[in-house]
Amino acid sequence: MMQRILAVFLLLYLALPVAAAEVEVRSGEHQSFTRLVMRIPSQTKWTLENSTGSARLKVDLPDLKLDYGEVFDRVPRKRLSELHQEKAGAPLELQFACDCEARAFVQGGTLLVIDIRDRPASDPPLVLPLVPERVLASGDGVGADHPIEDREEDSGVAVNPRSQPSGGASQHTFLDFSAPMAGERTVENRLYSRIMRGVDQEVLALSPREATDPDDQISAAQAALTETLAAGLGLPNLRVTTVVDRDLRAAREGTASPTIARKCVDDQKLAVPDWADDSPFSTQYAVLRDGLYGEFDRINAQAALALVRFYIHFGFGDEAKVNLELLQPASPDRQLLASLAAAVEGRPAPVDNPLAGLQGCDNDAAMWSVLSERHAPETTNTNAVLRSYGRLPVHLRAYLGPVLGEYLTDAGFVDAAQQLVRAVERSDEGDKASIAVVEAKLAGLKNEPAVQEQKLTEVIEDASASTHAPLALIDLIEKRWVEGGDVTEQELLLAASFVHEYRRSEIGPQIQTAYVIAQALSAQFDEAMKTLLDPGQDRKSQVWRETVDRIVKRITSHGDDITFLRHVAMLESDLFLSVNTDTVTQVARRLNDLGFFEDALRYADRPQDRKSRPARVEIIARATLGTGRPHRALLELETASGPEVERLRAQAMREAGALEQAAEALTRAGDLEAASRYLWLAGAEAPIDGGEETRFGGIHLMGRALLEEREPSSGTPLAAAREMVDDSARVRDQIDSLLNRLP
Repeated sequence: MMQRILAVFLLLYLALPVAAAEVEVRSGEHQSFTRLVMRIPSQTKWTLENSTGSARLKVDLPDLKLDYGEVFDRVPRKRLSELHQEKAGAPLELQFACDCEARAFVQGGTLLVIDIRDRPASDPPLVLPLVPERVLASGDGVGADHPIEDREEDSGVAVNPRSQPSGGASQHTFLDFSAPMAGERTVENRLYSRIMRGVDQEVLALSPREATDPDDQISAAQAALTETLAAGLGLPNLRVTTVVDRDLRAAREGTASPTIARKCVDDQKLAVPDWADDSPFSTQYAVLRDGLYGEFDRINAQAALALVRFYIHFGFGDEAKVNLELLQPASPDRQLLASLAAAVEGRPAPVDNPLAGLQGCDNDAAMWSVLSERHAPETTNTNAVLRSYGRLPVHLRAYLGPVLGEYLTDAGFVDAAQQLVRAVERSDEGDKASIAVVEAKLAGLKNEPAVQEQKLTEVIEDASASTHAPLALIDLIEKRWVEGGDVTEQELLLAASFVHEYRRSEIGPQIQTAYVIAQALSAQFDEAMKTLLDPGQDRKSQVWRETVDRIVKRITSHGDDITFLRHVAMLESDLFLSVNTDTVTQVARRLNDLGFFEDALRYADRPQDRKSRPARVEIIARATLGTGRPHRALLELETASGPEVERLRAQAMREAGALEQAAEALTRAGDLEAASRYLWLAGAEAPIDGGEETRFGGIHLMGRALLEEREPSSGTPLAAAREMVDDSARVRDQIDSLLNRLP
């Protein structure tokens, strides 16, 4: 009996509505993209749909409530402008402030990552249909010659297709439905749906049963693909990449689409830990140099190869590059060693880099590909990177650990970067400043501003951090800008000294920009604008235009009226065109408030902002009203609505002399007091409906009472005279009350 009661209570408990699960949306700003991260249960299905100026994220969790209140505390609104979720379980709406597109992937099984990037100008505005579970079927066959990417499964992918592969003609795999299929009926249904999707996307072509005598290559590709698909369905750790995905990845990385998938470099060719032993450096070097030349001063190719590998093992990339000249140009390992030498020095890789695009491999090639290309794309196999890093010799771990951690951090791989940092700290041999730089970036991604500030300050104040200090100061100034804070006088002086010291270096323009921003944060607007207007500035560069916009925005929000008018009201043409739409709106609104209506109209009605003009209708109408053009203001407000719009419409009608129409507009705005006044001034017979209790509604009623004619008295002359005296006294009292009500 007790068991039945407990079972009933359990069923009732399970039937109760479950509270909405709230998930925090974290954010981070990167140089080329804005990133949003949220944690979802493993294997959760989701879709991301892109449209013009917006995107929609649907997560298959009916009770999911997304907390995005702190998103814009860490990122500016230059790519992402708004986030909105109607209710728990509803899609997350993303509004863009640029010509952007959103891409998404799952990291670590439970982290859903959304990257918002500028849409390349050459991309057609097409959307590839979403693949919610895993991508199946390869356009050029999946067999022994084409490695399968082994990485954690994404629950959804949303990308924009690039052009066809460089080969020109579409590549197809011909499938014969008569081929035996393994698995149950559900497996067959899923396979058929994937095949038909491939046909729709023109990466597959069906071979009918009547087809006879297919050539050997088509038969082999068909058999390999059928076997792979049948075996792969239902395996969560397998992802078969399509020809579309392969070409998209190549295009994203800025490389031409290869006609054949690039193989991962074998671990034997990347055995850097084995390229030296435990004997003293001088001893090994002497032996290698002694065997470098044979009789007749001929180069010993094997000794030269060993010497190059020896240099790479100890981190001497430039020396390895020089000694590569001893090898024959046709040497099979020369290009690979050149890429490794550049990687350990942190220099750009050679043009024909055999490590390019291998970050997704499951061996040592993943780590060396990240180091060689100096960035980690979203397809990076972080587990393989960490395993390879752990096998490096101690001196290379201490040197390359912070570098590798910085690349992973910049790409948003927080967990992997943290593991690398902890590993470097345990070795106690890494450069402290380099580690602090990575820790500061990690703190920024984790929304820990106090820790980020502390780490950046440590780097700036470290006398040995000569190469990291200016970059740390740039990051610190950028952090202050995002937070809306200011910089100290000492930091401003340090930025000025760095500008002079690094004026001819690669980071000179970055420091120059940071210095101008620091001047604006310190309210030194005259100096900042003087720097921007310097004849030596490259006014066609994107960095200069973005800096102009930021300085104008800061002057608008923090400058006094005189400074604001002096620097912003009459900007030069190229500066005026550099200000973005959001800043233009702020400037026009403040100019309206100050009474400079012509200047406000100049900003709010720029030709290049026509697409977003409806959002500034109120500002434009207010400016035209200020310039004495009420009829144009009415035309501007014709398609707009809302209480504030109705008030502006009433003001325009009042200035045009249409007081009754102005009263109607104010009634729609809910302002009965002002509506009653306009109707009274118009000389209407009766007050506005519902406005009898307002001040001017009462005045209106009193006026009507005073104008009413009284019937003549039917009494005696003496009684009529008394009534006349009483009426006179009553009228005087009403007039007195009426005059007291008037403002």
